[in-house]
Amino acid sequence: MSSLDYQAIRAYQRGIKWLIIATLFTGVSLAGIALYYKLQKPGSKPVAAGLQKVELGTIENKISEGGTVELGGQRTIKSPEESAVDQVFVKVGDPIIAGQNLILLRSTAGENSLLKTQLEIQKQELDIERNRQKVEEAKIKLKIAEINYKNDLEKYQQQVKSQQIAQKIKIQQSQAKLEREQEKLIEAQEDIATLEVELSKSNLLFERGFIAEQELDQQKAAIRLKQVSLRDQKLGLKNAIFELETAKNEVLKTENSPTNNILNAEIDLQQAQSELQKSLSDFERFKVGYKEQESNLKNNLVTSPLEGVVLNINVKQGDGIKRGDDLITIGDPNQELVQLKLSTLNAAQVKPNQSARITIIGPNSKPFQGRVERVNLQATSESTNNSQSGSSSGQVTVPATVKLDQPTRVLIPGSQVSVEIILEQQKDVIAVNTELIQSEEKSSFVWKLDPNNQAQKQPITLGLKGLTQVEVKSGLKVGDTLIIPPADIPIKPGMLIIEEEKDKNLDSET
Repeated sequence: MSSLDYQAIRAYQRGIKWLIIATLFTGVSLAGIALYYKLQKPGSKPVAAGLQKVELGTIENKISEGGTVELGGQRTIKSPEESAVDQVFVKVGDPIIAGQNLILLRSTAGENSLLKTQLEIQKQELDIERNRQKVEEAKIKLKIAEINYKNDLEKYQQQVKSQQIAQKIKIQQSQAKLEREQEKLIEAQEDIATLEVELSKSNLLFERGFIAEQELDQQKAAIRLKQVSLRDQKLGLKNAIFELETAKNEVLKTENSPTNNILNAEIDLQQAQSELQKSLSDFERFKVGYKEQESNLKNNLVTSPLEGVVLNINVKQGDGIKRGDDLITIGDPNQELVQLKLSTLNAAQVKPNQSARITIIGPNSKPFQGRVERVNLQATSESTNNSQSGSSSGQVTVPATVKLDQPTRVLIPGSQVSVEIILEQQKDVIAVNTELIQSEEKSSFVWKLDPNNQAQKQPITLGLKGLTQVEVKSGLKVGDTLIIPPADIPIKPGMLIIEEEKDKNLDSET
């Protein structure tokens, strides 16, 4: 190879080398230019946005209401009559048992009435003694009439005819009296039957707590008085029958006949015995009344109808009180209830046995668990006066009761609490915040971050909707990353997303 050929080959190699270098430089330059223009496009700029991982949660549809705390069986015992407070046996906060003495009332009118009845009983005892003497006198008179019978027989026979007409009239009168006594007896029996029916109804009302025991005792006393009256009517009927039979026997006899004298003596004896029986009946009636009045005085001792605790005492020793005045409030601390007044809209959604959360109104309050125990089937209206217009309007609400699962021992009866009633609940489901849900026509979607940190539109199917979160039935899985759309930049598919930095000050506060 000549030197000329060698130089030509060297020159050719250098040319090829520079051509390759120029080609690479041109390619790099073009790639840089392309990258520059790509970064200059709006869609290719990274957008800072909040990110959120998909997790399982609990979705609830609930309503919130305010309620008033009370204890199980809580009630305010009222005064049964006008009286004075003689003694108070308990104080606020004391535990009590059923039947325990709480307050002793003193009724001056009742004591005076009892004393008056005692005097009537003593008077009846004297009447009984006098009527017994009359019976003995009538028996002696009857014996004398029987002795004089033979001596007066002839005189009697002469007077028979003249007395027949008079005796017929007397018979008619006796018959009329007998019929009236029979009617009285029937009326008394009907009255007793009616009272017994009313007593049976009252027994049912008493068992349900609609009427007081005192009212039931009054009805029983009325029946006993009617039964005493019935015995009097039966005795009156017996006397009327006896009088009628006597009148019939006197048709052939005169008042001056020996037989008539005997009959008169017998009548006197029967009348004396009747008066004695009436005195005995009145005596029994007064004794029954005495026992009732004594029982009423005993009712002035107010006792506890349940086992619980004293919540409030409205009276003190020496106070004068009227019938129906509040005396003492008691309740069972082993049961805690919350009384609600639901709006008609909310009441239509609330059902017994729904779960509820009860929270004391205030910061950092721990919720207590309970359940809806009762929802009234009838709404009530509460009148509210308008001081400016002078008119009044009624707010219609539906009473309901929530019972706590366990007594808290911290809720104060009469205090206001917040109650959340859980209408629907889904546990361990994919829960997404409502602000992440986007709508497009009739479908819903979220912005999901793909492995290349790009935004993608992810269609989803929604389930139960809560106040702040929604159940996602399909379209997402646990661990997916969702994009929180920024307020100033609309997200588009394929947009590059970087996680925005959280405020450190905010993190330190939280």
